[in-house]
Amino acid sequence: MDKTKMDKKAILTCIDENRASFEALALEIWGAPELAYQEHEASRLQMEFLRQRGFEVTRKGDMPTAFMAEWGNGGPTIGILGEYDALAGMSQTVSASIEPAAPKAPGHGCGHNLLGVGGLLAVCAVKEALAAHGVKGTVRYYGCPAEEVLTGKGDMTKAGYFLDGTDVALTWHPNDSSSVTAATLTAMVSAKFRFKGISAHAGGAPEAGRSALDAVELMNVGANYLREHMVAQDRLHYIITNGGLAPNIVPAEAEVWYFARAPHDGELASLWRRLVKVAKGAALMTETDVEIELLGGCYNTLPNLVLNGVLEENLCGFAGPVSYSEEERRFALEIQNSLPAGQRDAALSRMPEGSETLLNATPLPCFDAGRFVMASSDVGDVANIMPTSMVWAATWPLGVPPHSWQAVACAGSSLGLKGMVLAAKTLAGAVYDLVSDPDIVRRARDEFDARRRGKTYRPIGELLSSDDAK
Repeated sequence: MDKTKMDKKAILTCIDENRASFEALALEIWGAPELAYQEHEASRLQMEFLRQRGFEVTRKGDMPTAFMAEWGNGGPTIGILGEYDALAGMSQTVSASIEPAAPKAPGHGCGHNLLGVGGLLAVCAVKEALAAHGVKGTVRYYGCPAEEVLTGKGDMTKAGYFLDGTDVALTWHPNDSSSVTAATLTAMVSAKFRFKGISAHAGGAPEAGRSALDAVELMNVGANYLREHMVAQDRLHYIITNGGLAPNIVPAEAEVWYFARAPHDGELASLWRRLVKVAKGAALMTETDVEIELLGGCYNTLPNLVLNGVLEENLCGFAGPVSYSEEERRFALEIQNSLPAGQRDAALSRMPEGSETLLNATPLPCFDAGRFVMASSDVGDVANIMPTSMVWAATWPLGVPPHSWQAVACAGSSLGLKGMVLAAKTLAGAVYDLVSDPDIVRRARDEFDARRRGKTYRPIGELLSSDDAK
């Protein structure tokens, strides 16, 4: 394609002129947060939004809150990943102090109200630019549920998404700074361990009972001792979801829910085998039975340096910087001052020298290559299917952690919206470059193929339940 036929700056104009309706949509989703697999209103709003703008929306499998929207013809097919699920118990108003909008209600503590709508804004802007100039190329937006439980994109793959001719995928995530990431997010498995024993009078006949709760607690003790002998980047965390009904009854049933994380799928398989042995040992010690429900999980991400270069050029040279008002800076400072002592300085220690200390107005070159981010994302599943790249965009002040009430407050404020628009401009500019020069797509694929070394993708749950992971 002759690049002179399409003015790339028209994308910025389109975003700036139309951002208001997208910002309103992001705030509407923020104001009605929905948990994983229950995002009926958020997905409906997004599908309706895209249909009105000329996209063909399709749904596959038995996933009512997942969808794909497509526009274009020929050329490279570029996918943008969007999310919109919230977190349990994270309700918060736009305030610099703890003020739940509704007690114990969900809230967008990871800014997914921004994440999904930022992707919408990007694909809509690219669509307008391509249509205006008759340029060949296809853009797809994937509406992805349930990222917070890290199984949505794996389930979408089983339903037939992602294995449908998309050449590369791009995405973004809210953060306290703006940069392309070359770090690796960990592989993860989610599982529930249900123990079954025998009930009895806890005081009058304890010898007749076999406590399922004892088994849960012994499993947790064993898992905690296992931490001494794990890979340094491995993680185990859990909650007890059922601990019995009353103190005077030996619990016949108890359940614990685990997340296990490791740098790569191979290390995860090893950690999983050992955790299962701990559970079986706890059952043996308490004369109970254990049933394991493997809920799913996700792969580690695979940074793609070719795509990272395209995103970074657009983040730093095309989309940024961001301008903040004095009122926004005052609110950001109040939010930052609400953090535990030393948290801002700890965050600053991982930033490049000379970084801004309150709001990251000027995007940064990638500074996390070779690192592990000790969190997970089901973007890792897509990254193990096709070349994929992700960019962080600052939607809250430095030091604010995701999954916090401060993050929820910022995700409903102008700070969050400005980060969302920065991300949309970055993604849209990158899509423009990829459509303009298909050779970049080919080079990204070559890098991906070299990293995967011929391995066939299968969902992490299938990998861990297979014979080679036992």
